Amino acid sequence: MKCIKPGLFTTVQDLGRTKYEKDGFSVAGVMNQYFYNIANALVDNEGASVLEITMNGPVLQFNASNIFAFVALDAEIFLDDQQIPVNTAIYVEKGQVLNIKSITAGARGYLAFHKPLNILPVLESASTHTRSGIGGYKGRTLKRNDVFYFKDKPVNYDIIGNTFNLNNVHEPNTIPIIEGLQFEQFELESKQLLVSQTYSISDMSDRMGYRLNGEKSLVHIDSADIISEPIAPGSVQVPNNGQPIILLNDRQTIGGYTKIATVSFVGREKLAQLKAQDRLQFKWITVEEATKEYKAYIKQMRQDIETIKLKKYKDLSIVRPKSKKIAKLIKGE
Repeated sequence: MKCIKPGLFTTVQDLGRTKYEKDGFSVAGVMNQYFYNIANALVDNEGASVLEITMNGPVLQFNASNIFAFVALDAEIFLDDQQIPVNTAIYVEKGQVLNIKSITAGARGYLAFHKPLNILPVLESASTHTRSGIGGYKGRTLKRNDVFYFKDKPVNYDIIGNTFNLNNVHEPNTIPIIEGLQFEQFELESKQLLVSQTYSISDMSDRMGYRLNGEKSLVHIDSADIISEPIAPGSVQVPNNGQPIILLNDRQTIGGYTKIATVSFVGREKLAQLKAQDRLQFKWITVEEATKEYKAYIKQMRQDIETIKLKKYKDLSIVRPKSKKIAKLIKGE
């Protein structure tokens, strides 16, 4: 598969290298695990590497036949010159060109393949961490003329036309948080302010963290600085300027700013679909509530995956668009 155009920020990802934070390696991995798992379920390739695509995607020419699915809230995508649906397993022939023109709802989408990408893992993961230059394709985002190859695999043609409706995904504007390790180092007014005001996501945001802008700054009782300590995913650091930073997948493993809160797992899933200038609010929840929310989320995800596996009636209208086009030319249409 050749990259004709790379898109804004396209990387190879899986669930990340979760065992090596103690050695200083960032986890990386997909920003939205639900979308990732649905994409791989549609192409019958659980746990495989995918391309995580931000805002606008790549133009890719296939060097071998395959079945792919692009999972997003919504997107404008084309196979050759025919527009095709999201969240659907589609057969592609050698030489065809996939153009993920833009993600029109949300911020990220996941391109999964039935025949898996041939990517060598680094520390048990194929995930790209661009800041350290490891994993994925040469440790970086895709560039023009990059070439990927697929592993050989018997094709399960029965999955062609697999589709899934993402309408059950909640609106991602309210983000649940629990108390952080330095919660008591903030004034009571700031603890209340964090959940009462609306924040916008700064343009200086990426997979490492989202910088937020609020009308009023949070105030520390003493200082913003602490002795550096391990950072949990979703930690909400507050530096001297009083504007929160949510640390995400590509975060460093330790940090020296006070942490007023931690975004829950479900909250981080929602954040993955927010982009620069989007607005959000926080709400306080307990550890018990976050755990209950997580278990319900994972249960629903597993049910959705099983639904895909058991679905018998598929949309076959876009199975082989190239063949259909040739048939029309032969008929003189």
